[in-house]
Amino acid sequence: MLPSDNRVVLQRLQDTVIVPLPDPLGKAYLDALNATLLESLHTQSTKGVILDMSGVELLDADDFGQLHHIWQTTCLMGAAFVVAGIKPGIAAALTLMNVPDEWVVSALSVEHAMEILR
Repeated sequence: MLPSDNRVVLQRLQDTVIVPLPDPLGKAYLDALNATLLESLHTQSTKGVILDMSGVELLDADDFGQLHHIWQTTCLMGAAFVVAGIKPGIAAALTLMNVPDEWVVSALSVEHAMEILR
């Protein structure tokens, strides 16, 4: 089931874009996020992108694969990418599924992610 409000929200703080992710995620939302983020990175100078996952309760391997595509888009556009606020249950599930995660730079919170991007 997709969130009832499927709009992508990008919050800009200086040269960083913070994206609060809704729960649940889904292909349509993540596709829209990738397109919206690509346009933003193309039109505005951006040092980094932070995905705020603190509100996400469930994440499957397909969703994680789509996050990998968003990471690729972000990196190709010259910005750093940090995932913030992953819940312990999600981290454990992704580990149990042996999902490749070498590309992930993670932080406990958005504030910590901002420090990483400095």
